[in-house]
Amino acid sequence: MTWQTLLAAPARGQHIAQLYAEPGFFERAVGMFAGEGFRRGEAVIIIATPSHGRAVERRLEDQGFDLDGLKRQGQLTALDAASCLAALLVDGMPDRQRFHAVIGGAFDAAERAGYETVRAFGEMVDLLSRINLTATIRLEELWNELLAARRMSLLCGYSVDIFDLHAYHGIVQGVCEVHSDLIPVENIAGFEQAVQRAYGDVFGVAGDPDSLRRAFLAEYVRPVVMPDAEAAILAVREFLPTTTAELLERTRHYYHAA
Repeated sequence: MTWQTLLAAPARGQHIAQLYAEPGFFERAVGMFAGEGFRRGEAVIIIATPSHGRAVERRLEDQGFDLDGLKRQGQLTALDAASCLAALLVDGMPDRQRFHAVIGGAFDAAERAGYETVRAFGEMVDLLSRINLTATIRLEELWNELLAARRMSLLCGYSVDIFDLHAYHGIVQGVCEVHSDLIPVENIAGFEQAVQRAYGDVFGVAGDPDSLRRAFLAEYVRPVVMPDAEAAILAVREFLPTTTAELLERTRHYYHAA
């Protein structure tokens, strides 16, 4: 399944994480996610920073949507991520009662407007992840409670460079644990080829890199639905951590050279 297919028609309860290093990919993905929601008669809630919210709204206007009209009829709700986040934190941690009041209230409003199904995009978690990863995971757990109780799907955006070794010091693994699906890059086919070539560079001298990659993929337990290429990187991080930096460097080179 491509990320386009995944974002066009997410299932009820699906909790998708998009990792991005370039804003263009972020804007295309969220614009598609929201636009397809409108076309399918679903309500859309966008919880974003002001600059990202404006960029997504421009994408939606380019698709021909009357955003003012959608907001008046309750099909589109736009909220400020920083303000929402501040409203639900207590001593730096997300509070369940406040979360359900602030975020659940937006879903209640969409349902009162007549929309049975809601899809939401949020980047409160991205803002929080820069300060406190533990609090970020807790916020994602609260989102999962809401997903279990409502007719909804959720896309979370994280500004994470998956070719950076520091991303594998906890943020990528933590994100994987609390989502159903992971979109790590825009060009999945190019990513697969880049990882395969990087395995050849890093492990080819000592043995059979293709066999090693297959063995790692067989042994690595994926906590989330993800491309094989990302699983192959996480497997190296788990089984041969000292080679992760070189693998990421070579993968970045091949991915951007394609």
